[in-house]
Amino acid sequence: MSETPNETGRATRNMYALILRRLGILVAGLAVLGSAVGYLVAGTPGVWGALMGAGIAALFMVGTVVTMMITADKPLPLATAAGVGGWLVKMVLLLVILLLVRGKDFYSPGVFFLVLVLAIVGSLGIEMAAVLRARVPTVDLSGRPGPAPDDGAARD
Repeated sequence: MSETPNETGRATRNMYALILRRLGILVAGLAVLGSAVGYLVAGTPGVWGALMGAGIAALFMVGTVVTMMITADKPLPLATAAGVGGWLVKMVLLLVILLLVRGKDFYSPGVFFLVLVLAIVGSLGIEMAAVLRARVPTVDLSGRPGPAPDDGAARD
């Protein structure tokens, strides 16, 4: 039996672990820097806006990456169902949170929005860089009867 599926799962989990570490740093940085800038711009409501934005960003980003880490070596329908199910849960939770804070003045909606936008852009950059650098095998050669004949055509 080939080791490719195990190698693929291990490489995928390693990629997701790297993404998770970098997203944690991003969220922590956004919480700290966003709170400081939010305080300078809007006072205490700016701090709450930044912390809420960073918290929601963490919920979405970390939840997605953890789901993908758990389902890295599972069949595609199961991984897809977990991803879609997690997305639905997060959307409902976000809607409930936004309805609860609608019209409240304890947080700054502008700082909240800005932190969320920075989190989205930052996470896209982190995820894209990790995926482009990942060494994830995508071809399973276990069913192949033997080495390919060397006809010289593949050489440059």
